[in-house]
Amino acid sequence: MMMKRNEEDEIQVLGTKPKKICRKWAILLTVCTIITTIAVMYLFISKTVVNKGETDIARLKKETIQESRFPSKISMIEINEDSINDVPLRIYSLVNLQAELSMELPSKKDTAVLLVAQAADIRKDNKGIVGDFILQGKQLATGKKKTGYCAIINGNISLGNSTGDEVKDYCINSKGHFFRQYVLVTDGEQQENRLKGKSIRRALARQDDDLYIIESINRESLYDFSEALADIGITDALYLVGGDAYRFYRNSSNGQVYEYGERKPLPAMNYIVFRKK
Repeated sequence: MMMKRNEEDEIQVLGTKPKKICRKWAILLTVCTIITTIAVMYLFISKTVVNKGETDIARLKKETIQESRFPSKISMIEINEDSINDVPLRIYSLVNLQAELSMELPSKKDTAVLLVAQAADIRKDNKGIVGDFILQGKQLATGKKKTGYCAIINGNISLGNSTGDEVKDYCINSKGHFFRQYVLVTDGEQQENRLKGKSIRRALARQDDDLYIIESINRESLYDFSEALADIGITDALYLVGGDAYRFYRNSSNGQVYEYGERKPLPAMNYIVFRKK
């Protein structure tokens, strides 16, 4: 009986050792798998972020040499009205123009200036510019709360949606311009925004190689406005300050200047300016 118990004990002990070894190997294999998965995901995400920045800059370089499909070489603004989804729109076609940012309101006597509109928002607390703002290569404000951006190199515009600094830094090194706003449409798809209420809405928009300033004729929600832009075929659209923000444009046929909105003499007031090439 004693031998039997010892034999059984020995068998029991021998039988438990492989189970412990297998369990240890299983745990080790699981840990290695988790670590490998995390490492692969990190590398993939890092590569994606880098490629996104590289893609934005490549697109910016490409768009700075694009030509409008309008056959005319004359710098001008064409104005049309359209309505979609019960949202009436006024559309300013920017034909053969070059853009720049300015902290000063251009003179209406400068006949080369065809359209001026407020670009970046002004903070209510300290009256500073909201978001990253680059003027001729100099950074005047910082912030990434708004992911949409407008980059300007050599008078040509690129619109994008990114919180990265690659395009901004490229504009700094190239002595260009850059500002942030709400993104409304990206690659033809409407983008969600938290801005509530109804107001006169305004946007800088692109359709293929053509640029537009588009504004709502009536007070609209930002959702309805951006949906209308996507539905009329806009590829990319960036919000511009709406409501009663000051702006003016020059009639291409008779040179008459039309002013709208209220001028607010704030130190951080900024404008996007479109001039004849």
